[in-house]
Amino acid sequence: MTAALSTPKISSSRLIVCYTAILGTLPYLTLKASWVTGGDLGLRDPSFVDSKLMLFANLLTGGMDVVAVVLALAFTYSWGRRIPAPLVLFPIWIGTGLLAPIVLNLPVIVADLAKPQLAEMPLENWVWAVVYGGFAWQGVLLLTAFVLYARDRWWFVVTGTVRPGTIGLAGKLGIAAALVSAIGHSIWAFGSGGMSARGQDVVIALLSLLAAGALATVSRGRFWPRLVLVWTGAGAMAGSGAWALFSAFTMGYADRAPVLAVQVIGGVLMMTSILRRLPHAA
Repeated sequence: MTAALSTPKISSSRLIVCYTAILGTLPYLTLKASWVTGGDLGLRDPSFVDSKLMLFANLLTGGMDVVAVVLALAFTYSWGRRIPAPLVLFPIWIGTGLLAPIVLNLPVIVADLAKPQLAEMPLENWVWAVVYGGFAWQGVLLLTAFVLYARDRWWFVVTGTVRPGTIGLAGKLGIAAALVSAIGHSIWAFGSGGMSARGQDVVIALLSLLAAGALATVSRGRFWPRLVLVWTGAGAMAGSGAWALFSAFTMGYADRAPVLAVQVIGGVLMMTSILRRLPHAA
């Protein structure tokens, strides 16, 4: 008689990380639910969210937080390990690219929020703190949940050595795009705009350079630290770049679009290149 296989017990620490990450999405989802249903929570000017474009943007960003909830659960429970890898890796890679720069830029964001805000802003002052605080919360906890999940599912990436080969044309073009991204964001960091936005430009410029350096030296030393740098930097190029590209066309500064388009494509190319060098499972 064959004994039934028992489901592995989930540690309490992983459950805490999972549900604390989900808790961090609730304020943002509450705001988005209010705005798409005609509510005025946190709005000084309710007409700010009345346009079809804002409805689409709010549905899109609210949907992204719903995906974050699903990912947190998938990273914790056993059914998550049966999901095909691309369906897990793509959204968390984009999520890393959107959230990691906010976490790294958090001191600048806090300093910016501490300054008196303009009374004519369409949102109440507390909304900015809720939104960016929630993003930072999710960034830390959701990425922690992913690291624990990846350690279980793809342990050989940490213990193995880089697969033989070169970075190829994709890698070389990706590195060139990372340099374009770094130069563009460095220029914007010294231009006009709020302190938070300029701090974000500095962070993305640095992440682009670190990713380029890691990919260029991927065959030297340990593989997984370089994978982390490329994952984060290329994710910032692709994820934050795609959102900035959307904003560039909808908010009237399309002059940045060429650099942002190169940045997004470069992030994808860099990630494609390094994934080809992943170690095999023994």
